[in-house]
Order: sequence, then C-alpha cells, then structure tokens
Amino acid sequence: MMRRFLFTSLASLSCLGVFSLHQRLAASTPDPTKPNFNGIWTLDRKSSSSLDPLMKDIGAGYLERKYANSAALKATFRQTDQVLTVATRGFGFALDESLELDGRTRPSNQELLGATSLNVRTAWTNNRELVETRQIKTRHGKDGQLTIKRNLINEGKTMVVAFTLKLNMQPHEVSVRQLWHKQA
Repeated sequence: MMRRFLFTSLASLSCLGVFSLHQRLAASTPDPTKPNFNGIWTLDRKSSSSLDPLMKDIGAGYLERKYANSAALKATFRQTDQVLTVATRGFGFALDESLELDGRTRPSNQELLGATSLNVRTAWTNNRELVETRQIKTRHGKDGQLTIKRNLINEGKTMVVAFTLKLNMQPHEVSVRQLWHKQA
C-alpha cells in the first residue's frame, strides 16, 4: 500500500515537472508569427544615420552627442512572447531595457538619448514591426513623443531601428535610422 502511494506520488510529481517545464519553455520562446529579435547585434555606424539632430532637440550636450555617434555598440536581445529585454553595451556605456509586449502603457523613468521617459507602450504592428512609444521630457523641459520602430530585413540578419521625435509645440519631426547586424 505504501509502495503504491509512493509510486503514485512520484509519478504525479514527474508529470507536474514535465508539464511545468513545457510551460516555462513555451513562455520563454517568441511567438513564431512575429519577428524573432533574439541574439547579439552590432551597430553598423557607416550605414546608420547620425543621432545628432534628434539628441540636439532633446537637449543632449555636445560631448554626449559626439559619443553617441562614435561608440561601438553591441546589443543582446532576449525575446519571449511577453517581454523583450535589450542590454546595450559600449565602452563606458550600458543601457538595459525590459519592454512588455502587450500594448499597455506603463510608467517609466528611464534616461534615453538625453531625455527622461515618463511612460512607455510597446506593441506589434501587423505582427511585422515592434513599435515602442515613449512620452518624454527633454532637458529643456519640453514634452514630446519618441517612437522607436524595430523590424528585420535580409532574412532576419539585419535589424532596422527607426527613431522619430515629435516635441509638443514644434512643427517638425526628427527621424534617424540605425542598422544592426546579427552576429553569427
């Protein structure tokens, strides 16, 4: 009787372990119908636009702008169905972001390109492009919106990141584009 109880308990625990492992693996993999950004990416400075006009409007200083346009950057992307985690690194630079992909607006206080993000919303557009929208405050106290769009080209080997800044009470938008190449 005791042996049967132990065997049943062990079998139940084994099943529970297998099912919970399957659920963890399912939760940790990206949706196959959407682009998969997982991997290590390197910024292609020669093919990318300068961040200078965007950062100038935000109020970043001269040295910050020059550094932003010369630093060799690598980014590690970890994507699940619910979250995209980005760890960007360069000499003397580190930026870690965790973006929830459910389309809800969340508070934020992250410093980004010289502005302070007040909130962030990240959502897929047509399951092809990931759009991150941030309400920001510049160093000069201006409010605005920074939109960052990410999509893959070249059979997933190149990521296009497009930044668009629209400050309230200003008639123009500033847009820049970066190309990142996936490391093998």
